[in-house]
Amino acid sequence: MKYLQLVLTILMMGIFSQSFSQDFHASTTKVEYEAGSLKLTAKFFTEDLEKAVGASAASKSDFDNKARSYSSSRLTLKVNGSLIGLTYVGSQTTDKSTRLYFKADNVAGINDIEIKNAMLTEIFADQQNLVTFDVNGVRKSFTAKKGDESGKVTF
Repeated sequence: MKYLQLVLTILMMGIFSQSFSQDFHASTTKVEYEAGSLKLTAKFFTEDLEKAVGASAASKSDFDNKARSYSSSRLTLKVNGSLIGLTYVGSQTTDKSTRLYFKADNVAGINDIEIKNAMLTEIFADQQNLVTFDVNGVRKSFTAKKGDESGKVTF
């Protein structure tokens, strides 16, 4: 009888723990200014990013092509009010996380940066994208989320 109670207790714990588990949807994007160029590194949970781009990170060339296309409309950058073109550099993947790398060359005299980071917000209603800037030794940040995807920082 005690054995049956133990088995039922373990089964119930498993069922309840799964029903109460909640996914966490977040990314980090680091924007760094170095010698006339901006370098962006965006880090995501691999599974979430694969869902958004519609490709497995295991298929590197297909994934990079789809990640480039997906991010082009969801990640934009303005410096001093002017739209700056971001070049997709590539990706780096582990089983848990994927980093996407971007750059913008010929950038000088930064007074303010505005970034739209709508990555994954159409997939996950609770998606939060933490954006951190490091420009000329000054660090600033904000969090982008669905309905409030853009932020502007002044240096």
